Amino acid sequence: NSPSISAQAARISSLGLIGRLFLTLMPELSNEKDNWSQLEDFTISSASVVNENLRAGRATALFETTVEAITNVVNVLSIAKQMSLATAEGGTFCTWVSETLLYELEQVGACGGITNRPE
Repeated sequence: NSPSISAQAARISSLGLIGRLFLTLMPELSNEKDNWSQLEDFTISSASVVNENLRAGRATALFETTVEAITNVVNVLSIAKQMSLATAEGGTFCTWVSETLLYELEQVGACGGITNRPE
């Protein structure tokens, strides 16, 4: 469970951890199909947290931090295969993760920093 939406500092810290997990573990773990079910669950759960953060209000540190962190995750995971961070199959999974998180940014019009749109 995530911290209460009113505990913005805790949610910012939690989001920072989620972002680091995506960036450091997802490309490697996605190379093994046996991991996909748990990674899918983690991605969907994280997307829900991102959605809550973004809908809590635009003029907040939580909104800005969420946009910045998730934009970075989307940009890196969308090119994981090209950067040799993931195999072909792992890269395809990373692209799905990227698209799932990008969708949350698009819902609030906050995807201006995306450099590599997933195909």
